[in-house]
Amino acid sequence: MVKRILEISTWVISALGLIALLGFARIGHYSSPVTGLELEIVKEPEGGFLGYNQMHEEITSLVGANRTKSLGSLKVRNLQRQLELNPFVAHAEASTTLDRKVRIKLIERKPIVRIFTANNESYYIDNEYVIFPTHPEFVARVIIANGNISPLPIPENAVLPLSHLMNKQHSAFSIARVADEINRDDFMKVLIDQIFITEENSIEITPKIGDASVIVGDTSNIKNKIVTISAFFQSKSNDPALRNYSSIDARYRNQIVCTKRDSL
Repeated sequence: MVKRILEISTWVISALGLIALLGFARIGHYSSPVTGLELEIVKEPEGGFLGYNQMHEEITSLVGANRTKSLGSLKVRNLQRQLELNPFVAHAEASTTLDRKVRIKLIERKPIVRIFTANNESYYIDNEYVIFPTHPEFVARVIIANGNISPLPIPENAVLPLSHLMNKQHSAFSIARVADEINRDDFMKVLIDQIFITEENSIEITPKIGDASVIVGDTSNIKNKIVTISAFFQSKSNDPALRNYSSIDARYRNQIVCTKRDSL
């Protein structure tokens, strides 16, 4: 019986010793300095808003990856939120490694359209329907939207989800929906140069072939309208008669109504 008690006591003391050692190791791990930074930026192949070298330098200083801060001083969730304050970052992921490195993954915003407002301000809208500022050095190759577009209440270097825009009648909502559907169609994404908002708030889109804009009207049945327009231009892409149209009307369900130019 005494032998059994001694065996149990030995196991308990060993377990407590192991826990203590792990505790000391953990304390030592988190009190030691950050040893480096592993940074990944997810963006389009043609380039983007976030320069790797600049972001690496900024984040190195922020997290103390130059051995100026301890690993335990980092709050991962706070770090992610701080990184997402950058208007060009859609999402940020942060973690630490066993060798005390900070691992950061930045997912860059993916613009689908660039808006020029009536007061000559310019913004992008991304694929999550968030309005964000332009960049001083990088210009994304996306559809341009202009015309009768009211100013947007966005502070400098800030973002604004469309859902937070107080004016629910603002043309930015329609522009985002049209641009989104165009970007879902590979042919239309190449074909369309511009979204134009008329004085009557009607939507027109400008193709790269032909001399007439396409009247879309509003965003009702917009998916069907874009599919119909795509099919029409694919069937007419090599037809020289396309240049003879003065207007191309896609407001009607499953059909395109074209008006020829006056020959006189």
